[in-house]
Amino acid sequence: MKRILFPTDFSETAKNAFQYALKMADSLQAEILLLHTFEMPIIDGAEIPINFKEIYDTLEVTQMAHFKDHIPDLKRIADNYGMGHVRLTHLLKSGDLTYAMKEAIAEQDISLVVMGTSGTSDNWFDSLFGSQAGEAINALTVPVMSIPAEMEYRKIKQIAFTNLYREKDFRALQKLAVIASKYDATIKSLFVKKSFSDVTDEQIKTWEARCSDLPVQFFVIPHDDVRETIEDFIHSQHIDLLTMLTEKRGFFEDIFSSSLTQKMAYKIDIPMLALHEADVVSDVK
Repeated sequence: MKRILFPTDFSETAKNAFQYALKMADSLQAEILLLHTFEMPIIDGAEIPINFKEIYDTLEVTQMAHFKDHIPDLKRIADNYGMGHVRLTHLLKSGDLTYAMKEAIAEQDISLVVMGTSGTSDNWFDSLFGSQAGEAINALTVPVMSIPAEMEYRKIKQIAFTNLYREKDFRALQKLAVIASKYDATIKSLFVKKSFSDVTDEQIKTWEARCSDLPVQFFVIPHDDVRETIEDFIHSQHIDLLTMLTEKRGFFEDIFSSSLTQKMAYKIDIPMLALHEADVVSDVK
């Protein structure tokens, strides 16, 4: 069975994101692995002999009890949304969240990570990329769906895909089409064509012909400000999910560097799905 990793700190942000994890699990016929992490206290044992294993074991037992106390709340949320049939398992790890997610992905055969983002900036992009979710998008090797704080679930009908008309984008689009089919959703491919772009109209026409059997509409918008164009596109096309293909650490900073300090015209609150270049070469698990 496919498995979705859902890191949680039991906050309201995490509970809101849990709704999306449940819907994704239901659509993809997957189970959800709940992940909770805790930090070990810094202890100086230079002067007083300390049994670190005993301290760790005691803290782990306390944290596990805390974890289990919250599981009934998550099960109630699942029942309230008609998702009580989705299987939930749980995992407790100590240390850094991103490192713990990497371990869980390697050990548990994870297909997707769904997590909330709680950045405090009013700027949607800055809030995401300055958050734990932004770090996960850059560091992990499986798709990551990040859910804005305070957002409640809404059905995914329109999916935006930022396209650069490369072979890797075609493979990502094929993978996204499988997900879209589970929701009966339409994919809207957006290419922001900058003034110095070397992508020709003929290349675009040939590339799009290969996608004739996919549920995709294509939009090519000439503009030198990628971020502004994406924001406008999300609003004008009533997008429910923004999808991007990441390639390397710092990818988003490279794309949006021209206006990272600029305030957005709108506050955008939709989930974002980051697909990874290394992952799109294979089929959806």
